[in-house]
Amino acid sequence: MDMPVVNSCQVDACAYNDQHTCHALAITVGNSSSHAQCDTFFDADVQGGDPGHVGHVGACKMGDCQHNVQLECQAPAIAVGLQQTQADCLTYAPA
Repeated sequence: MDMPVVNSCQVDACAYNDQHTCHALAITVGNSSSHAQCDTFFDADVQGGDPGHVGHVGACKMGDCQHNVQLECQAPAIAVGLQQTQADCLTYAPA
């Protein structure tokens, strides 16, 4: 099973974001059963991740998403962006 790539991240304040590219090795999506929050997001003074690597989705807690199979994302790629004030998976689609 291939991990989907984080195609874009519009959350500039994230320590793993550099020019709208996620550099975390893998992110986790889903803070709760009703919110597709990027659990890996955090604001820091240092840049995190691997600058030569584009992030992937390692796990997804959003069991009701049409892309979710056994808590693994099956979308070819996802986008992360702000929903109100939260860094969310914008690809999340309730089944």
